[in-house]
Amino acid sequence: MTIQVAVQVGGVQAFPMTDTPRTRARQAVLDPDEAAELDRLARALQKRVEAADQARAELAKAAGRIAARHGRGGAGAVGARVGWSRQHVLTLAAEHGSNGEEVAA
Repeated sequence: MTIQVAVQVGGVQAFPMTDTPRTRARQAVLDPDEAAELDRLARALQKRVEAADQARAELAKAAGRIAARHGRGGAGAVGARVGWSRQHVLTLAAEHGSNGEEVAA
């Protein structure tokens, strides 16, 4: 049994809804060249993501160290330079002592 419901949206009848189960279209089969190209690009992207993560961690460490070394006003200056909030840089600076030395966790 199929139930159809007409829906009015802004004076226009929307697509009818049914209780008929939907089926998925068959998945296409990629040829070997297409699969190899996608695999190559996915690997390249993963390497770049990992490099970006490492660079972000190095930037955060340097930002915290520099902000801690400059004390009052350092977090604002560092944050403005790298586009981060003063509060975020203060959090990074808290990992360093007042002289910029890294504090053991």
